Amino acid sequence: MTDVPKRSYVDEICELVDWRAGDFRPELDWATVERELGTPLPGDYKELLTRFPSGGFRDVIAFSNPSEGLEECANVKRENAELLEIFGDEDLGYLEGVPYRLFPEPGGLYPWGINGAGGTFWWIRESPDPDEWGVAYNNRDAWHEAHPGPMTKVVRDLLVSTGEDNLLGWDMSGKPVNFSGHWGDRYLSYPR
Repeated sequence: MTDVPKRSYVDEICELVDWRAGDFRPELDWATVERELGTPLPGDYKELLTRFPSGGFRDVIAFSNPSEGLEECANVKRENAELLEIFGDEDLGYLEGVPYRLFPEPGGLYPWGINGAGGTFWWIRESPDPDEWGVAYNNRDAWHEAHPGPMTKVVRDLLVSTGEDNLLGWDMSGKPVNFSGHWGDRYLSYPR
């Protein structure tokens, strides 16, 4: 009997959006990226972003790829620092009434993606093992129920959703199942 290797969520994502291996090659190694960002990163995230450049899936979830090069890594670090500063501003009340704290505090949230409607996707860094991090999502008005992760399962679930049965709670029935590289600034810039 032959063992069939288990397909990863990244493999499923590539198949769903008809993405071929080799369509993108990162310039930076992940040890450099993690050192620059000041945090370890989950293996599934690194696997996904080793295959995909900055961009978005299904016009609902976007990310910047820090492995694209030194400039992009510096942009991700700057954008994440700005986002953490905004969410940490007690006068704005983003964390009021929720059980979260922010990076670099132990267990603090760290951003990894956005949507085009002012929402942010975060890792919940409660474990020292990044591969065990869950996912939190907030939009402009509220935090949504946390997802156990990994983040590639969140992306895959958004790609296969045909209704409102997803982390966003959005009706996905009319959204194309696709990947778009380098969305405009409107999508890749964090809410200000």
